[in-house]
Amino acid sequence: MMSDMPRKSDSKERMIAAARRLFREHGYLGTALSDVVTESAAPRGSMYFHFPGGKEELATEVTLLHAADAIAKINRAAAASRTAAQLIAAFVGRERDDIVSSNYREGCAVAPIVIESTPASDQLSDATRRAFQDLITTLAARLTEKNIPVSRATQLATNVWSSVEGALILSRVLRSPEPFDMAIALLTAAAEADADAPIS
Repeated sequence: MMSDMPRKSDSKERMIAAARRLFREHGYLGTALSDVVTESAAPRGSMYFHFPGGKEELATEVTLLHAADAIAKINRAAAASRTAAQLIAAFVGRERDDIVSSNYREGCAVAPIVIESTPASDQLSDATRRAFQDLITTLAARLTEKNIPVSRATQLATNVWSSVEGALILSRVLRSPEPFDMAIALLTAAAEADADAPIS
């Protein structure tokens, strides 16, 4: 059917999605622009049409997409949870399930951009910094809605993201979900303690 064939107009979105998958598996420097074109089945010559800024512009778009997807996951987990501990368990558990389902091949798409391109690239340094700030702010806001004191919410949200990024690395190396399971146990215990703590 014609409707099942890729449309020329969606080639930019397909390239961003393909770059995200490749960054997660091979890293930023390990992914060539030609790999992205092949993976996305985009028309030849379309890369610099859609991304005149080259690989940095493409990586910026990957960062925005990855952050938006993570924010959506946080909000879905929050909507399905009654407590902060349940929210954390649901969100971190989803990250665990994603890497397990990829056979421990796909990590965070933004981490390799940070490690391999910053601070050399001001554009990517700014994009990745804002992305993680938005992720922490969003999670902190959802935690405060689950009775975590404002004074503790940002710290707990930062700990969650630090744990997720670390668990992605360790799970991939160890080929085990245990780093995530340990993180969930510690983070949910912290959330329960914070929710029960008197407001000073």
